[in-house]
Amino acid sequence: MKVLVIADIHGNATALEAILQKEQEFDSVVFLGDAVSPGPQPNETMALLAEMDGTFIAGNHERAVLDTRSIRDWPVGYRVFMDWIRETLEPEFLDRLGRFQLPGEYTIDERTFVLTHGDESAFVRHVLPAMPEECFRELGFGNSESTILFGHSHVQFHRRIQGQDFINPGSVSLNRCGHTCACYGLLTDGEFTHHSVDYDLRPWLEAVDRIVPLNELLSFRASIKQQLTSGFVAGRVDPWLSLAKAGYR
Repeated sequence: MKVLVIADIHGNATALEAILQKEQEFDSVVFLGDAVSPGPQPNETMALLAEMDGTFIAGNHERAVLDTRSIRDWPVGYRVFMDWIRETLEPEFLDRLGRFQLPGEYTIDERTFVLTHGDESAFVRHVLPAMPEECFRELGFGNSESTILFGHSHVQFHRRIQGQDFINPGSVSLNRCGHTCACYGLLTDGEFTHHSVDYDLRPWLEAVDRIVPLNELLSFRASIKQQLTSGFVAGRVDPWLSLAKAGYR
C-alpha cells in the first residue's frame, strides 16, 4: 500500500500538481493541515484535495479561514489576503475545510499513527530537528509507540526519540530553508521516505498578481512573492539559515 503524506500547501495548487504528476499512483492521502491560506490558488487547491481519499487533519490556517476573529491582530496585508480567500472560496470547499479532522490516533494500512498539524504546544511555536526531546512529546498525545506525522514547521525531517519516530514531510509550499521545491512523503507498506520535486513558480506568482485587493498593497504583494522565490518565507534569519546550511528542506 502506498500513502501520499503532505502538509502545508498554503494555497499553492501549482506545487501540489507537480507532486501529483510525479506520484501518479497511490492508494490514499494523509494531509496534515494548512490547505489554502495564505495562498492565491484556494479553489484550485481544494479541487485537487477533493479528488483524494484519505485522512485530512485541520491546521491553524483552517481555523484562520473559518474564524475571522482569529486573525484580527494579523498585519493588514495578511488580513486583506485572508478576506479575499474567504470571499473567493467556493462554498462547498469552505464546508469541506470545516470537516477536516482533529489531531489524534488514526489507523493507516493496519498501523496506528498519530496525525497532527504540529501547533499544539503553547510553549514551542515550531518543532524543529535539533530541539530537546520534551518539545516533541506534546505531539504524541501521551502515546509512546505510534509514529507521529506532523507539519507546521515547514522543515522536512525525521527524528527518532527513545524508539519513537517523529516525521515531518516538509511543506508542499512556502519553504523556510532556502528551497523552492515541493516537499512531501510516501508511506510504502509502512515505511516512510521523504521526497521533493521542483516546479514552475510562475503560475503561483501570476495568481498573486491577479488578486485585485492587493493592488492597494503593492509592497505586501512584492514581499510575499519574494518570500516564495527565495525559499525563505520566514526570512533569512536563524534558525532557518542554520537549517539551510545543514541541508534541510
